[in-house]
Amino acid sequence: MGTLEERVAYLEGRGEEHAAAIGEVRADIRDVRADVRDLRTELRDFRVEVNRRFDQMDAKFAAKFTWMIGFQFATLMAVIAALLNVYFR
Repeated sequence: MGTLEERVAYLEGRGEEHAAAIGEVRADIRDVRADVRDLRTELRDFRVEVNRRFDQMDAKFAAKFTWMIGFQFATLMAVIAALLNVYFR
């Protein structure tokens, strides 16, 4: 074991090393926070784009669904008319 001054100097050196390491960790955490913030922004933009595309698909489906129901109703009316024509002949 060294003298008291040597031991204190050693501990001061270790303390400075730890302080430097903590500073690096803090900087890394700031970088990670910035990356997460950027990722959140990108995900929000992606979600908006996906919602817009789904809205477009819903509008197209609604228009086609209306036409499909119209054709089915017209076919049903034609079948009923044909059956009534055969029945009342």
